Amino acid sequence: MSFDLNEVKNVLVVDDDLTNRIVLCALLKESGYDFIEAKNGEEAVQVVENNHIDIILLDVMMPVMDGYQAAKAIKSRQSRFIPIIFLTAMTDEAALAKCIDSGGDDFLTKPFNHILLNSKIDAMLRIARLYKNIEEKNAVIKEKNLQVQQEMILTKKLFEKIVRNDLRGDSTGLQYSMSPMSMFNGDLILAERNQTSGLDVILGDFTGHGLSAAIGALPVSDVFHSMTQKCFSFVDMLTEANSKLIELLPTHMFMAMGLISVDRSNNVLSVINAGLPDMYLYRNGEIIHTFKSKNIPLGISKLTSSQFEIEMHTLEYGDRLIGATDGIMEANNPEGEMYGLDRMLKIFESTDKGEDLFDSILSSCSYFCRGAEQTDDITLLEICHLENIEFASDKEFSNEQRVASDWALQFSLDIKSLRQFDVLPYIMQAVNQLQPLESGRTSLHTVLTEMFANALDHGILKLDSSMKDTPQGYMDFYQEKQRRLESMQDGSIQISLNHELNEEGGGRLSLHLMDSGEGYDFKNTNTNKNQYSGRGLKLVSSLCTEMKVLGKGNAVAAYYNWNKK
Repeated sequence: MSFDLNEVKNVLVVDDDLTNRIVLCALLKESGYDFIEAKNGEEAVQVVENNHIDIILLDVMMPVMDGYQAAKAIKSRQSRFIPIIFLTAMTDEAALAKCIDSGGDDFLTKPFNHILLNSKIDAMLRIARLYKNIEEKNAVIKEKNLQVQQEMILTKKLFEKIVRNDLRGDSTGLQYSMSPMSMFNGDLILAERNQTSGLDVILGDFTGHGLSAAIGALPVSDVFHSMTQKCFSFVDMLTEANSKLIELLPTHMFMAMGLISVDRSNNVLSVINAGLPDMYLYRNGEIIHTFKSKNIPLGISKLTSSQFEIEMHTLEYGDRLIGATDGIMEANNPEGEMYGLDRMLKIFESTDKGEDLFDSILSSCSYFCRGAEQTDDITLLEICHLENIEFASDKEFSNEQRVASDWALQFSLDIKSLRQFDVLPYIMQAVNQLQPLESGRTSLHTVLTEMFANALDHGILKLDSSMKDTPQGYMDFYQEKQRRLESMQDGSIQISLNHELNEEGGGRLSLHLMDSGEGYDFKNTNTNKNQYSGRGLKLVSSLCTEMKVLGKGNAVAAYYNWNKK
């Protein structure tokens, strides 16, 4: 709304002397102003309350309420700017300063020059117009800011709903703390239950801060949750997430990240560190392994699944993995000193109880910063390997819209297919569509995984499971597996699944796997649960109604019975 320069202004003349009021009003009328008179400060306050006044000419010495008191009352009660020019016979500096301190905007000493009076009135009205313009623009800005704030809050809630699957709790072994620098967090934690009833977790740190940094969380979250639930391997999931980030993000943005996967079937931890600070495996009061960054962050360059370097380590119950973004090490105290890695490592050395480690690191960093301005997103994560875990929403994936039926599937994979193609996620997707199991999906995936691993690792690649008796042997085993798979010229695996309904309202799922290998002495396979190898067939047998090793050891048949309830 613009201010009309031709609009007649209303001037309030406040003076207890009638002669002074008459002279002032005559001058104002001559200059084209309208005016209202008041004999004292109290009347002036009431006139301003009941009329639109553009400027006030205010005497100082008056009965009932003097000019100082009137100015303070008017300024305190009015939200808009009304200029006040004091008219006073006093010339000492203290009295003039008191005029300004009381809320006056200018003063004019008596006797006054009418030209100077007009000049001061014009100047004050120009200032009033500027105030009015600023107030109008501020109102528009305030309205826009409110709208933006509401949209940001809505967007933040949407982000949290999309990226969050909060699996924290004493019963899952997962806990983390995220302290964003602004409304939107450039750090990211995604967690999903994997098919071994363990956890797959992504700890991410996007370049930058705020909304621009958080944007990348959406495609990563979508890929992570959907592919993990569909039983894809975490390296395939990371490959797809990397492709999405390259496609969507500008070239200067990327995501440093750590992928942590806990395999509860084999008690093995797998870590891919791509640009994050070191992560630490803590056991019995000391760091037993450091997972350093050996991969480039996501969103920089195209990567195949085989290009990710994975570190693996066997787990014991009570082990804790600690990971953090660089915000915790770069957190500043009021003197500008960084918290640093050394302070964090001293917490590992000084903490006797593992269950206190996470809280001790957070408390140490918080005490160090002591209210200093936060300069980066700060995130700390801990995963504890528990013997027994329980998820808050511990339910199997099911498809209640499907009706159980009789069906059969067959797959035949030659060595090229085995080298390039992970068939298990597609089998599981097909089973989930065809067979609405109310429970057992995780068990079924474990059975398929173990049977397939036995056929590939032992039947075709002729690997010895005893290599996995040590943490380093575990790494050597998978490196040798990859080398043999790449160099093998012949080999195949036949997979067949057959489902038949029974009269009780349940069904029987038969799984047969046969490899082209020479077979192995399955009767002497070590199935000691305290070892890290040789437990695959025993695990299959424990999960199924029946299991048979056929022929020369190159074929396995397993039967999984289920009931309607």
